[in-house]
Amino acid sequence: MMLKKIFISILIILSILVISCGHNKQKIKEVSATVTKEEKFHDRFVNKKLLSINMILFDGKETLENKIILIYTGYDCQSCIDKGYLILKILHSQNSNQKIFVISSNTNISRDQARNNYYDFVYNDEKESLRKELKFIYTPIILVLDKDNCILHINFPDTNSDEQEIVDQINQITNF
Repeated sequence: MMLKKIFISILIILSILVISCGHNKQKIKEVSATVTKEEKFHDRFVNKKLLSINMILFDGKETLENKIILIYTGYDCQSCIDKGYLILKILHSQNSNQKIFVISSNTNISRDQARNNYYDFVYNDEKESLRKELKFIYTPIILVLDKDNCILHINFPDTNSDEQEIVDQINQITNF
């Protein structure tokens, strides 16, 4: 009888431990799920100088201006690409002096331009040198670069992104 009570007590204690451990794992998952892609990659890429950008945009010449760049490939989510174009168009409408660029690879540029009513030049990085330099980070991605081509800010536009929030973040960083 005594052995049975001890066995039941042990089962109850083990059950409580298992349930509480599962609850803690759920809390850990919830906390880690709230970390955005931008936060995950911030330390890895912010303040990194991009060496290949001048070769793609300016045929190797230096430019000493801040830049906002959308980078994507034809393999990305189309609605995410569209969101990136929309963000650039909003930024441009607020200040037409901003230096805004689009760099793509493995896509039909004219189709993308028509789909998004965007008829400024879209640069084709056919060797994917910029994506290679960025270790093939998720795309589409919007980068804000300073005059020395150091990354100031990154953002990953997706279908559910609040474009005005992203525009406000970029404007705050660039002080445009």
